[in-house]
Amino acid sequence: MTTPHFIKIFGYMYQLNKRNFKAYKRPVIAHKSQAIVENSIHWVGHATTVINLEGKVILTDPVLGNLGYIKRLVTTDIDLRNLHIDYLLLTHGHMDHLNYNALSLINKDIIVIVARGMKTGLKLRGFKNVIILKSEEVYKDIHLEIKCIQANHHGNRYPWVGYRDSNSYLISSKNKSVFFAGDTAHTNIYDGLKSDVAIMPVGCYKPDDFLKMHCSPEQSFNMFKRMECKMMLPIHYKTYILSQDDDTETAVTLEKLNDGSMKIINIGETVVIE
Repeated sequence: MTTPHFIKIFGYMYQLNKRNFKAYKRPVIAHKSQAIVENSIHWVGHATTVINLEGKVILTDPVLGNLGYIKRLVTTDIDLRNLHIDYLLLTHGHMDHLNYNALSLINKDIIVIVARGMKTGLKLRGFKNVIILKSEEVYKDIHLEIKCIQANHHGNRYPWVGYRDSNSYLISSKNKSVFFAGDTAHTNIYDGLKSDVAIMPVGCYKPDDFLKMHCSPEQSFNMFKRMECKMMLPIHYKTYILSQDDDTETAVTLEKLNDGSMKIINIGETVVIE
C-alpha cells in the first residue's frame, strides 16, 4: 500500500522540525573568515560565495542569518557592508538563496544579475542596475562575461506563484573562469562546460523526492566529471538543516569521491583559483 503524499509531508516536517529544535540547544559555530585575495573563492556558507576574478568581486546568493525558525549552524565574521562588491548574482527566489535582510547591506549601485521573475522585487528594494538573464544569454562588460545556463530546478519563492526560472552562471574574466551552479538536480546540460572551478551544490538531497530538484554528492561529482573543469568546490551544506541528509554523511561521501580534483573547504575559508 502506497503511503499518501500528505502523510509523507507530515512525517518529513516533523523530523525536520525536531532536528532544528535540537540545534537550538547547541552553540553556533563561529569561524573567522580568511582573507579574500585576487583570483579566489571565499565560502561564506550555504550558497553564498565571494568570487574575486582579477580584482572584480562577485557575490552569489547572499544569506547570512537564520531562515525563520531554521537556525544557522555556522557563522563567519564577514561583513557585506565592508566588501567592495561589483556584481551580485542571484540564481533563484527560494528563501535559502534570496534573503532581503542580507540584500539590505549591499550597495544599491552594483550590477545585479537575476533570473526571470526576480527583477521587480530587487528594483523595489532600491537596486538600480538589475539585469535579467535567460538561458544562454550573456552579460558582458570590459571586465567580465557572465553567461546564464538553465539549472534543473524551479525558482518560485511561494507555492501559489507560477513557475520561475533558476539560473546557473559561467563567470569569465580575461584569464580565469568560475562556474556557479546554484541549485540543480542531476542534468546533462552542463556536459562539456569549461572553467577553472565548478562551484557545485552537494546538500539537500533526502528524502528521495528532493532529487527532483537537488543533487546528491555522487550526482554533483558526476556532473562535474562530465564538464571540462579543473576543480570542483562543493557548497550548499554545513549551514542549515533543510532536509533529511546529514552533513557528516555528506562530508564522508565527498572524501570518498575525491580523486584530487575536488577542493573541500570549511565555511569562512578561501581557495585560490589556479
